Amino acid sequence: MLYLYGITESPSLPQLDGLGGAPLEAIDDEGLFAVVSEHDELPVEASEGALWTHEEVVEVMMDDAPVLPMRFGSVVADEAVVRDTLRRRRPALEEALERVRGAVELSVRVAIARESLEEPDTDGENAPGPGTAYLVGRLKRLQRQRELAARIHEPLTSIARSSTSWSGAPERPLWKAAYLVPRDQIEPFMERVRILDDELSEATVVCTGPWPPYSFSSGDGAP
Repeated sequence: MLYLYGITESPSLPQLDGLGGAPLEAIDDEGLFAVVSEHDELPVEASEGALWTHEEVVEVMMDDAPVLPMRFGSVVADEAVVRDTLRRRRPALEEALERVRGAVELSVRVAIARESLEEPDTDGENAPGPGTAYLVGRLKRLQRQRELAARIHEPLTSIARSSTSWSGAPERPLWKAAYLVPRDQIEPFMERVRILDDELSEATVVCTGPWPPYSFSSGDGAP
């Protein structure tokens, strides 16, 4: 079985061992290369050491060329499957490599203060019943959560090449996003996050990275 780390344009292999100390290999098809290691038993356990080995291999690959990183645990049966995938998906893979060229992924996590999403209780004879009040309150909290996320998301997208985001339920006010950011814009992006965190009393905004562009790779997952 073959374990996959990423797809790239460079034949250069990281001077590292793969999972379990296995040597790295590059399987090529006319200028596209899949970096793999061979194992008797897969999948591997998602231990801290294994996760870090996978991440380190991908990050070193990025030193030489753009990379479409695979998620941890991506495996295929043999070399023939890899070559077939590189050949069959070549246009999409080449487009994805061009998209991530010279860029990294930065993650933004926003924890919204629950009290900032609440409204005073409605009293009086015109107050809705408990079921209606719950649904109306839930919708209003969701709308305020979306408005706050937009205040954060819009200035960051002006710096990023691409983005994707996820929202938590109103009962769990959390918003997360990933941004594909050119390397020369990493510091301006992080500075904008710091400014937003200072400006928004109702939320805590945290940026992590840079990471390999997992969220922006059509090569994500096993072929």
